Amino acid sequence: MIAFDTNVLARVLLGDDPTQTRVAERRFLECSKGSGVFVGHVVLAELAWVMESGYGLSAAQVRERIASLVRTQGVFVPDLEVVFEALRRDAAGTANLSDYLILEAARSAGAHRLLTFDKKLAREPDVELAV
Repeated sequence: MIAFDTNVLARVLLGDDPTQTRVAERRFLECSKGSGVFVGHVVLAELAWVMESGYGLSAAQVRERIASLVRTQGVFVPDLEVVFEALRRDAAGTANLSDYLILEAARSAGAHRLLTFDKKLAREPDVELAV
């Protein structure tokens, strides 16, 4: 299995640099059909930020692309249920996907509360505004 960094997956998902996109797509296809592609939670959070902040995609477009990526055969994401719950909560909530990935990973690890200065995220159950 080969881990893919955010910048390589961004080329696959956005196709914004023709030369790098060709390389990234070729390697993604080779690896997903071969030993597998590892995509960590941090990479997913960075991808969400890059797509929304850097490329102006809507939250719905970001969710769609992330969901498609993690459902791709040959792609391995640890604790995939954490990602799906974060995607679900992002669709219904007021915070952003990165926040929900943090929250759901914390819950999965056994944390009962998340402390934050993010007022939008603090509206969620089991999230406490640091005061």
